[in-house]
Amino acid sequence: MKNNLPKVIFKQMPLELETEMFLDFLDTNWASKIMDEFPEFLKIKSIIDEKGKKEAIEKIIIQIRKELNEKMVTGLKNIKSEWQKVEEEVFKSLSNIIQTDWPEKEITAYISINPICPRFLDSLSFSVSPDNKNPNIIIAHEISHFLYFKKFKEIFPEIGKDKYEFPNKEWILSEIITPIILNDTRMIKILGKGGGFYSEHLKLKVDGKPLTQIIQDLYDKHVLKVNNFVGFIKENMKILRHLI
Repeated sequence: MKNNLPKVIFKQMPLELETEMFLDFLDTNWASKIMDEFPEFLKIKSIIDEKGKKEAIEKIIIQIRKELNEKMVTGLKNIKSEWQKVEEEVFKSLSNIIQTDWPEKEITAYISINPICPRFLDSLSFSVSPDNKNPNIIIAHEISHFLYFKKFKEIFPEIGKDKYEFPNKEWILSEIITPIILNDTRMIKILGKGGGFYSEHLKLKVDGKPLTQIIQDLYDKHVLKVNNFVGFIKENMKILRHLI
């Protein structure tokens, strides 16, 4: 592997981008988590037209940002400081595990009020909340997606990028593989702890066996024993055919 490692650049998320992000998420199953955190967004349900909804979301975000301004500024500084302690080691370890080089581009971490931490593959960016208790785990999780899908495209160039997103099987696979990678002892040694699965993914089964365990067993067999990430992904894609 080459040693051309990217850097994570930390920024407050631009208002327009944050507004668009909330507009998207408030129309999905993730909406309840946002509304639990910020009940102000409940009023959005009664707004029908897109323009009115967007304007209302923007006003709410501006108000919340004012209330949380000090937390946002301090959170950015603290998260950046903690990440920079492990950044190089995380990048190197992920590259060794996934067996591909990092794109020679900056990765942007946006500090956002959004309690969900989405990643945006095309722009190599993601969001993280200012008071997250495990920011290094969140950052490692999100950036691993960028390298994982780079490798995935090398293996399966015929599969379109639209398949990389929720709720497709390729997206499910990536969200199960990511915590498995973070639970690799090489990553735990750096981060101090590993990652966790989405609760809904723990319920998925193939032939009566939990999908998470099937994928973990394949990781142990292909990645831990013989360092064959390509074989690992190919076997997983065969398994996904049986996922209803």
